[in-house]
Amino acid sequence: MYFVKLAIRNVRRQYGRTALSMVSIVCGVAVIILGRGFVGGVRENMVRAQIDAVSGHVLARPVDYPTVGIQHPVDSLLTITNEDGRWLEDNAVAWTRRTLFVGRLVRGPESLRARIIGFDPTTDETVFSRKDWTVVGRISDRDDVVMVSKGIARIFDIDVGDRIVIQARTVDGAINALEVTVSAILTTGNPSVDRLGLLAPKSLVDRMILSGDRFSHLAVRLDHRGQADRFKAALSGRMGGAEVLTWFDEVEGLIEIQKMRQTILDVVAFMLMAIAAAGIANTILMAAYERVREIGTLRAMGLTRRGVVGLFVAEGAVMGLAGAAFGVLLGGGIVGKYAEDGIDLSGFVEDVGSSGSYDSIPLSVTLYLEYDPWTLAWAAGFGLLVAVLASVYPALVASRMPPAEAVRA
Repeated sequence: MYFVKLAIRNVRRQYGRTALSMVSIVCGVAVIILGRGFVGGVRENMVRAQIDAVSGHVLARPVDYPTVGIQHPVDSLLTITNEDGRWLEDNAVAWTRRTLFVGRLVRGPESLRARIIGFDPTTDETVFSRKDWTVVGRISDRDDVVMVSKGIARIFDIDVGDRIVIQARTVDGAINALEVTVSAILTTGNPSVDRLGLLAPKSLVDRMILSGDRFSHLAVRLDHRGQADRFKAALSGRMGGAEVLTWFDEVEGLIEIQKMRQTILDVVAFMLMAIAAAGIANTILMAAYERVREIGTLRAMGLTRRGVVGLFVAEGAVMGLAGAAFGVLLGGGIVGKYAEDGIDLSGFVEDVGSSGSYDSIPLSVTLYLEYDPWTLAWAAGFGLLVAVLASVYPALVASRMPPAEAVRA
């Protein structure tokens, strides 16, 4: 306890120099916490968007189905037997079928290609959450209405109640065309839907492409996403003609990118810690040479070399503890705030969605940073460890001063 009090007093002697040495520790600890909170938040954002808007926990689709661009063939659609349907009812929380196909929308002299998502009105919302959607109008299950994205509504300058013509190829290769009414304009937060997406109830899809009970995607929701691998194996055995994937299979590449970003941020934090170590070592070394007589007096009074080392290491620990505490308060406070309130990405999602650059990347309109108490703890511990290790060499230098020469100085 005496060493601690003495160390605190000595640190406060040159508080300006000490504060400068601590800045790098504060920044390093804060960067670790902020970096991991942000990267973890982005990773979780993508995972949740993938599950809630694209695939559910487990997804079955035709083999070699294209995943980039607006390519949704209807040549090899899937079917499901009554027995498999009952098995899904017994083993999954919810499941639904979707049929994706490409259609040409025509309004007056204008036309464009769109991604049409045929959904089952009775089961779709049980798998794909709509809590973040903005709906102008009403989502309907009638066979003569569609729900268009805000991107299509903006391009065509249409509103709820307007009529458009949809042209699409049937499963047999013929071209079909139907005039339908726009019952709602949607903002889902999913760039692939909000740019050129259109939702059509299953009854309309059956009329448009003559698919009957066939579909392109089967999405399943489970109690927990950790159950996806086991369920995938069971479903693959039942749907031999389909490719069965989990949510992780779909976002694995994106998660690897996040790991690379995390590594880069960790390197930046390590560099800041290295600067902090150099600053602390310099501060304590200067303090040792400035306190030569004090060290000599303490040695003459019986303080051992080990005691001198302990005194200076304690001073480094005090600086490290204070810097780590401020770093945790700074980084943890920011991460904690945005883990609770979230960061609004609606503007960003709208911008990237309009360009089409992120059509294949699942995004949610709100980013919640990842608040992990263990990250705060080890970041603070790392900052303290760096400070203690940086003070060892100056402490050894101070301990080697001969007591008689130190007193004469």
